[in-house]
Amino acid sequence: MFSDWKVLYTKPRAEKTAALDCRALGLDHYLPLRSATRVYQRRKVTFLTPLFPGYIFVELPDDMRGELLSRGHVVRIIHVLRPIRMLRQIAMVRKALKVDPEVQAVDPITEGEIVRVGSGPMMGCEGVVTKIGRKKDKVILTISVDIVGKAIPVQIERGLIERLIDKRTKTYRRVSSSETQ
Repeated sequence: MFSDWKVLYTKPRAEKTAALDCRALGLDHYLPLRSATRVYQRRKVTFLTPLFPGYIFVELPDDMRGELLSRGHVVRIIHVLRPIRMLRQIAMVRKALKVDPEVQAVDPITEGEIVRVGSGPMMGCEGVVTKIGRKKDKVILTISVDIVGKAIPVQIERGLIERLIDKRTKTYRRVSSSETQ
């Protein structure tokens, strides 16, 4: 039944073990794994790593909760308010992994968010996302020079930027309407 689908939040680096627990208990589950390649002492090693670290999707009846939690790999069970929507999204993730096994998860960034460039030649620069590219792999970041009232747009790869969190409100920083005028 659709309402039995939940999300398991696991202990760090325990996703595969928790998935084995689900299999041992006969539970339908999905742990999206992506392919990752690393070089160790001139050897190329390819392995599977969780696409969403710490999370497993599982069809979990209420009478099985205690047994799964007692195995010690699951920290929390997250109830899904819209399970059909989640299952559709998981189906899309499966398709994406079939097309590109090395796909990586990213935080969704929207126009108007204040971000910082985390790596590359522009590392440390902060600005406002003013446009997101059609393929969503590049964004236009506007870097302002307030004292002269001017700004420059810079095209940056999506993977190089990180969202800034407002320490006071613990939310992602956005440009308010008063700052844009």
